[in-house]
Amino acid sequence: MPLPLRQDAKPLNIPQTLAQAIALHQQGRLNEAAGLYGTILAARPDHFDALHMLGVVKLAQGQPQEALQLIANAMRAKKPSPQILLNQGLVLSALQRHEEALASFDSAIKMKAKFCDAHINRAAILATLGRDEEGLESSRKAIAIAPNNAEAHYNLGNSLRRLGRHDEALKSFERALSLRPDYVNALNNRGMVLATLGRFDEALASYERALTLRPMNPDALNNIGGTLVELRRFGEALKAFDAAIALQPNDAEVHYNRGNALKELGQPDEALASYDRALSLRPDLVEAINSRGSALHDLTQFDAALDTFNRALTLRPDYAEAFSNRGNTLHELGQFDDALADFDRALALRPDFAEAHNNRGNTLLAMGRFDEALASFDRALALRPDYAEAHQNRGTTLNELGRLDEAQESFDRALSIQMEREG
Repeated sequence: MPLPLRQDAKPLNIPQTLAQAIALHQQGRLNEAAGLYGTILAARPDHFDALHMLGVVKLAQGQPQEALQLIANAMRAKKPSPQILLNQGLVLSALQRHEEALASFDSAIKMKAKFCDAHINRAAILATLGRDEEGLESSRKAIAIAPNNAEAHYNLGNSLRRLGRHDEALKSFERALSLRPDYVNALNNRGMVLATLGRFDEALASYERALTLRPMNPDALNNIGGTLVELRRFGEALKAFDAAIALQPNDAEVHYNRGNALKELGQPDEALASYDRALSLRPDLVEAINSRGSALHDLTQFDAALDTFNRALTLRPDYAEAFSNRGNTLHELGQFDDALADFDRALALRPDFAEAHNNRGNTLLAMGRFDEALASFDRALALRPDYAEAHQNRGTTLNELGRLDEAQESFDRALSIQMEREG
């Protein structure tokens, strides 16, 4: 008996399938959406919308190279629209092809001048390229188009922060948060501005709010640790850095910051291990090299410390902190003239560097140049009135000068500051 003839399959309803795919896409069901886009492309390989939207899915799935090819195919099939140019820019950005991404955003804006998303992403790319003045303009254009767009205010804040305009940046981050109270990145960057302004308790509260909203957040933990160091809560800072490292073990900056907390806790051996771990991840992290030298100095390994500071200064010849630290090590080696020269180099680079003025005073004191030493300590205290060590050293110098009552006042002031700090 012959087999029945096979009936032709029902023709694919492309508009209906596309609508189903887009609905799944919007629900975040990316694999199912991709399957339907693929079904359309099996029937119509040059289908613009299916190529375009499958490219967007591939970007969301972390496959930017495939996304770029799909979007390129779509743009060959049909004249580009502002939206596909925007998405092409996002893909290029994910591939670190920033100049090309910028060109895509510019093309989108040329076609549609009031395209808010294109202005927002243009600002972000300009920030990546270090062109923050231009980024300000793009963010302001986005805000003019959509005054209640939180991301536009956030980008504006980022540009202002990098330009050192911290009070304005703070207002921008707070505006973003008024529009989107759960905006984790804005909370984190708001904290960074507050910390820069010396408002450490407020910074800590901002970071902690970010961490509450996104508990697995190594950036917030790192920033919490850094703020706790500024508040001299070193044990708590160490716990925050350890939590950040558990989430992101190969972040050199967190290992460096952990070393700083350990150094302040009087554990130079452990600090040295953290600095070495940071440098194994990023050999050119000059701050970690400098701090490694300080840890070696604390361990009285002065020759090794000197070599380390030399390495830091080779990488960054204008590094005032490294000159001051190398000066301290030269002082310990009895090379007072060389130490004094290093402190002078540090102060030429940073005249308001209170620690370098104090260190310079110590060397002048060791050289018996008491009046000059006193002037250095006074300068340090003019810059930082609560500098306990400088008050102590000033007292020692006044004692050498026979000014005993003034010396006692300086010693008392040093003790009072130390007790306030510990209490």
